[in-house]
Amino acid sequence: MEKISRRDALRLGMAGAAVPAALSATSMLGATPAVAAPRDAGSDELVGTVAQRSIPIPAGWSVKPFDNNQVALHPSLFTDNRDRIHQFLLNYPIDNMLYLFRLAVGLPNPPGSSQPGGWETSDGNLRGHYAGHFLSALALGYAGSGNTAFLDRANYFVTTLAQCRDAWAAAAAQPTPRVAGKFGSAVNLTGCGKANTGNSEHLQLPAGVVDGLTDFTVAVWVNPTALTNNTAIFDFGTSNTSHMYLQANSSNHPVFGITTNGTGGLQTIAGTAQLPTGTWTHLAVTHAGNTTTLYVDGVAVNTNTGMTLSPASLGATTLNYIGRNQYPMGSVEFLNAKVSDFRVYDHALAADEVQSLTTSEGGSTGGGNVVWYRFAETNGPTATDSSGNGRDAHIFAPTDGQRHPGFLAAYPETQYIRLEQLSTYSPIWAPWYTCHMIMRGLLDAYLYTGNQQALSLVTGMADWAQSRLTKLPRTTLDSMWKIYIAGEYNAMPEVLAELAAVTGNTGYLETAECFVNTYLFDAAVANQDTINGEHANQHIPQYRSYLTIYDNFSDSVQPTYRAPAEQYLTAAKNFWDMVVPHRIYVDGGMAGSGEIFGARDVIASTIQTSNAETCCEYNMLKLSRNLFFHTADPKYMQYYERTLFGQILASRRNTSSNTNPNLTYFIPVNPGTTRGYGNLGTCCGGTGLESHEKFQDSIYFASVDDTELYVNLYIPSTLNWAARGISLDQATNFPTDPTGETTLTVTGSGQFTLKLRVPYWVQKGFTVQINGRTQSLDAEAGTYVSITRTWRSGDTIDISMPFTMRAERALDQPQTQALAYGPVPMVTLSTQKTYLERSFYAGLQLNGDVSRAMTPAGPMTFTANGLTVRPFYIDDTTAYHVYFHRVEPTIVFGTNDTGIPNVAREDGLTFLDVVWSSAPFKNHGQLVSTVEAATDAFAHAGLLTSSQITAIMQAAAHAHLLP
Repeated sequence: MEKISRRDALRLGMAGAAVPAALSATSMLGATPAVAAPRDAGSDELVGTVAQRSIPIPAGWSVKPFDNNQVALHPSLFTDNRDRIHQFLLNYPIDNMLYLFRLAVGLPNPPGSSQPGGWETSDGNLRGHYAGHFLSALALGYAGSGNTAFLDRANYFVTTLAQCRDAWAAAAAQPTPRVAGKFGSAVNLTGCGKANTGNSEHLQLPAGVVDGLTDFTVAVWVNPTALTNNTAIFDFGTSNTSHMYLQANSSNHPVFGITTNGTGGLQTIAGTAQLPTGTWTHLAVTHAGNTTTLYVDGVAVNTNTGMTLSPASLGATTLNYIGRNQYPMGSVEFLNAKVSDFRVYDHALAADEVQSLTTSEGGSTGGGNVVWYRFAETNGPTATDSSGNGRDAHIFAPTDGQRHPGFLAAYPETQYIRLEQLSTYSPIWAPWYTCHMIMRGLLDAYLYTGNQQALSLVTGMADWAQSRLTKLPRTTLDSMWKIYIAGEYNAMPEVLAELAAVTGNTGYLETAECFVNTYLFDAAVANQDTINGEHANQHIPQYRSYLTIYDNFSDSVQPTYRAPAEQYLTAAKNFWDMVVPHRIYVDGGMAGSGEIFGARDVIASTIQTSNAETCCEYNMLKLSRNLFFHTADPKYMQYYERTLFGQILASRRNTSSNTNPNLTYFIPVNPGTTRGYGNLGTCCGGTGLESHEKFQDSIYFASVDDTELYVNLYIPSTLNWAARGISLDQATNFPTDPTGETTLTVTGSGQFTLKLRVPYWVQKGFTVQINGRTQSLDAEAGTYVSITRTWRSGDTIDISMPFTMRAERALDQPQTQALAYGPVPMVTLSTQKTYLERSFYAGLQLNGDVSRAMTPAGPMTFTANGLTVRPFYIDDTTAYHVYFHRVEPTIVFGTNDTGIPNVAREDGLTFLDVVWSSAPFKNHGQLVSTVEAATDAFAHAGLLTSSQITAIMQAAAHAHLLP
């Protein structure tokens, strides 16, 4: 597509989408897709039924995807799950999704609407993130179906967000107000609060305001709205190790402190009672010689005669605040109080002078002779110094144009300000993560529906992000991104880099580089596996973002941070290899403790009640897909199939609902566990919406020059390869039919190479027939086979890849195993809370298919030891086991049990494990030869005696095993 300038993008974005006349919750199931005209025919190609904008193909790609509207899904497990999500998206009250955005900015909510719940509540610090997922899913739904009900909802969504953005901008344009003080005027500092609804207003005084003072008085009227621990009324100094401060509430009373050596050198004086809220209280601190006195409402409440430090001890004070602490503030909040009549004297007032300040504005002393802030201005960002010294203070607030007009969120900027002060979780909760989800939703609305207003909103947010981040030093950025959860930003660099590609604004790339998480990035570049103990879904999206940053550079244009650009690709590739296969379960789920990465190659030892957060797989699939575009390495699509047919298909309950997405958060693999469904308002409930709306996006790829067509996944569908004038229809019952048969039919003609993925699990062969003739192919499991020819309409490609049942071993405990049938992980139904014990070798035949040791009980279903074994994709709340303990005590071949212990090597593999790892066997002789080689190896290791070897060979030779 043709690139447009950022100026043009913003100009075009002024024409917002019209609010649809009706947003009835009409299900599209079974409806004929509507044809939607492209918004801008000059820059979009109408393919299929819906015009879709595409980000320009990066120069570093060898493979490219098809637009979602070029692939139509046919009835299958995938469309069943997709249609259930369709129903939810088209029926859930859309104003509920927008409720918190309107609430935050003071716009009225329609009658009957309410907050969604989950993490989407008025006191939830992640509020707004789920709305971004919902908007992305609406856009994906429209792209995949052409149903205008999705378009109407997406347009209404964007229009409402634009109204909220405009309201934020209008409020930011207002002058900072003054309010009534005790005797005159005051500033109202709204703090941040538990729900981060305040604006973190504070005042910064000029540098050096108290420099050189040995004796002093600081006096102020304060009216707290709420009290939080350690919040400063004022704090003067250079850092949190060299400063003097007055805290409004420290262990339920005010405290004055001064130090030049952190907490170790702290000198303090404390009040005796907690300050009241909603009431004006006068506070004063006087210091003369070594004596400091704290006054409350004109009464001396405490005196310390051993305070040897004074402002002069601090040296040059460069950071002087009213309403906040020194950097970094960590979990300390901003002051939530009205402040009036703040004054500093260069001497200690007498007790009667302090008392006089409580009776009138001037008292008996007049104003402070160092600084005096009366806040008598009508409004504005400047607090005038009435002492005559010209030491005006600046009021930091979202008013007077101090907040960028592109800002959009369901809460004020508070959490971003707090994060820059290195606040931790849970005083704040991942503000840049939430920002990303909103920006992603808006960019998807532009890319998939053509909504120009969405582009205007998301570029405005990018401009706002640029205004915040590019001014921060790298040390602060690095500290921010290391913070657990609070520093989580999902794929912010990706959306910024994509915006750079769409708009041509390279400034967004500069902002994207601000998000480089240096300590993990550098380790990944060096191929040092340091992710043990890291929050998995906090970091997986960062590496897919690095790919997008890499895509925007070239040999002549390099990043300003961590050049050369090749490092970004290296980091992503190395990280993926740290995860797969070293930290995944049989279904592709993430191994670790809850949401935390486990140690490398430790699988069985991580199994517990909370495993495999679904968001991780959503992001790992995106990373795998993008890495394949760069490398065409089959391993990425092998993992993609494992996880898509595993955890993703297993994450949506097999029921429909208008109000409940019925998605999983964790998919546990511990014994006798169950899946919990729901997750309206959570991260996994959001990514799950998108996962089930884009099943078609990786079935087919093409080479960038359109000479090769990749068939990656075997899912019933039709591809419209418009660039070649060819369509490809795929008919299959995969993965519910263990014959593994698929038929591809070509419409159109032309020469190209058809590349068919040979799944990693294939054991019974991968055969291909073209127009009924079997092809001679080197179809090795885990690769692609290539067929180059001139194709003609009506050509058929019949593929057969029969399923086999296999037991996959945990890397750390080989006898802890899980079953899979072809691409499908299998579970055993049981409420038992300890591991089931299973033996299969006695029932194996020459093909090594574990299903031969079970009893068929229906399509894709078996019984073993009286228990049902069925696919994980049957989504309900029945208790199940994914992993079991393999118990094979003696060496046995069919009915021939030698009675000899099935000894294990140092790596945990038993004799029979080693033998059957070579299956399938072409004939009985090959089995016997394999047994002979194994006996030699085990004898050499001192694990078998000569008499045992004789008995084993006789048992193998006389075993009657079927093909």
